[in-house]
Amino acid sequence: MSQFNNVVRFIKRPDGKPTPDVFKIEKEQIRQLKPGEYLMRNAYLSMDPALVGRMRDEDNYVEKVNPGEVMQAYGIAQVIESNNPNVKVGSVRLGRIDMQQYSIFSDEEACKEINLGLASACSYLGAMGVNGSTAYFALKEICQPKAGETVLVSAGGSAVGSVAAQIAKNMGCKTVGIVSTDEKTKDIVRDYGFDAAVSYRGKSIDELTQDIKKVCPQGVDVYFDNTSGDISEAVLDTLNENARVAVVGRLGISHLADTKQDKGRRDHNIMLTKRVKKQGLVILDYQDRLRGAMIMLARWIKEGSIKGKEDIMHGIEQTPDAFFRMLAGQNQGKQLVKLADIDASVDPTPRWLGRLLISKWFPTEKLAKKITGGI
Repeated sequence: MSQFNNVVRFIKRPDGKPTPDVFKIEKEQIRQLKPGEYLMRNAYLSMDPALVGRMRDEDNYVEKVNPGEVMQAYGIAQVIESNNPNVKVGSVRLGRIDMQQYSIFSDEEACKEINLGLASACSYLGAMGVNGSTAYFALKEICQPKAGETVLVSAGGSAVGSVAAQIAKNMGCKTVGIVSTDEKTKDIVRDYGFDAAVSYRGKSIDELTQDIKKVCPQGVDVYFDNTSGDISEAVLDTLNENARVAVVGRLGISHLADTKQDKGRRDHNIMLTKRVKKQGLVILDYQDRLRGAMIMLARWIKEGSIKGKEDIMHGIEQTPDAFFRMLAGQNQGKQLVKLADIDASVDPTPRWLGRLLISKWFPTEKLAKKITGGI
C-alpha cells in the first residue's frame, strides 16, 4: 500500500459560480490507525450538484466544507485495514469519503456496508443509490403521480431526474424533460423514454414557458424540480390545479455566491389560485427506509424497467475536471471518478444474498414496500 494519500483540497470559497482555482491537489502521508479505526481505499467518487451548496458560507441541510479541508464527496470504498472489530477487511462501503484516494473512519455507520450482488458499485452511486432513492421518495412522498398525468422533470438527463422520469413513466404518466441543449433532448428521449423534451439554453423565461406549453398542452400535474432559478420560474404558468412540486436540487442557481441573491417572480399567487403543493426533499431524512428503496430500484434495473448511464473519468487528478464537467452539463450520464478497482476476492459480504433479493421468484416488491411504504 502507498504511504501517501492524494487529496483534492478546497482552498477558497467561490465568488459566484465555482471555478477551478477553488481546488488544489496535494499529497499527504497516511497516518497509523488508532484503536477502533479502519482504513479504506476509495474506488469511486460521485460528482453531485449538491456539492456546490457546501462551498457557500451559509446555512444548509448538511455541514459546509471550509477552506483548507478535503473537498466533500460521496463514494464507494473498500476496507484494506481495520482496527475496528465491527468492520471487516475487504468489505465495500458507501458514504461521504471525500475527494481523496484513501479515507480513515472510526464510526462503522459513517460508511455503510453494501452488497455488490444487489447491483454494481456504479449503480449504488447512480440509478440504484442515493440519486435513485431521491427520485423514489420525492415521487412517493410529495408528487404521488397518477396514471395519465403529466410529469415535468428539470435536469431530465441527470442521475436523479432520469430515474424519476422512468418511475413515473412506468406508473402510466406522460414524462417531459427539461435539459440544456437540443442535442440532449434527443438523448433523453432515446435513453430514458421521455415522451418529449425541451431545451433551456439561450432562451428567456417566457420563451421556455411557451416551449413547455407546446409539449404539455394539458398542463403540468407534477414538477420534479432539480434546478430552481429561472427554469423553475418558467414552469409556474404551466402548472395545473392541485399540481405537486418536489424541490430536490438547485443547480440553476449554482452561479450565485449566496442563494439570497436569487431574484425572481413570487410564486404565491400561483400556489394559492391553483392550490399547488410544493415541498423540498432531502434524502438524509429517509435513512431508515433507504435500503428498501435500493432493493426495489435494483430489481427494476435488473428487469430493465429502469436504466442508468455512467460517465466515468479516471484518477484523482481528473476529479476537479469531472466536477466542473458535471456543473457544465457536459456529462453523458452519472458523472463518476474511478480511483481504484474493487477486489471481489476479499469481500466478505454474501453477494449471493443480494442476487437472491432481486431474483425473479423472490417477493422483492413486497419486501421493499414493507420497508419504504412503497410505490
